[in-house]
Amino acid sequence: MKSVSLIFKVLILLIFLILAVINTQTVAFNYLPGQGVEWPLIVVLFGAFFTGSLFGVFALFGRLLRLRSENSRLRAEVKKAARLSNTDIAAPAAAPVPPPAAPVPAAKQE
Repeated sequence: MKSVSLIFKVLILLIFLILAVINTQTVAFNYLPGQGVEWPLIVVLFGAFFTGSLFGVFALFGRLLRLRSENSRLRAEVKKAARLSNTDIAAPAAAPVPPPAAPVPAAKQE
C-alpha cells in the first residue's frame, strides 16, 4: 500500500512539474490599483495556491484550539473516573479469622 501511495504522489508531482515548465509565459499581476508586475503564470498560480492554503489554515486554527481544549477536558474526566473506580473496586482489608471452636462431644444415648 505504501508503494502505491508513493507512486501516486510521484505521478502528481511530475504532472505539476510538467505544468510548471509548460506555463512559463508572463502575465500581468495587479496587486494594487495602478501597481502591477509581469510574472510567469506558474508563479502567480503557486502564489494563489499558497495564499489560499494559508487562509485555510488560519480559518481552521480556532477549531483546532477548541478541539485540543475539549480533548484535554475529556482526558482529565477519564482520569478522574478511573481514579474513582479504582478506589471503589479495591477490596477492603481482610478481617482476621477467629480460630475454629473445639467440637462439642455428642451426648451418649442410652
